[in-house]
Amino acid sequence: MNSGGDKLSLFLLVHTWKKEDFKTVGRKVIESVPRLPKGQTMLFSYVDARLTGAWCVYETENTGDLKNFWEKNVPEMHLTEIIPLLQFFPPGADSYKLMHIMASM
Repeated sequence: MNSGGDKLSLFLLVHTWKKEDFKTVGRKVIESVPRLPKGQTMLFSYVDARLTGAWCVYETENTGDLKNFWEKNVPEMHLTEIIPLLQFFPPGADSYKLMHIMASM
């Protein structure tokens, strides 16, 4: 994990919360995203359809800044995992064929 440095990296942050906190978490996240620390970019965010968690992809130099930011601004939302990511592709016809071959092996 990149805790600080000079290279931007992709990370998946896995967040969870109690279902009854969904409205509070949603409101606080919407209010907080524009104030993300410098050097932190949220690329994608997907909310679990059960309304109990989210998976968010960030480009960052420092995951510690993100962890501290979310703990401070949305304490009802728990950061359960930070996973470093490698971008496998932008999709193309050959990429899907390759994935199919790999899955069949």
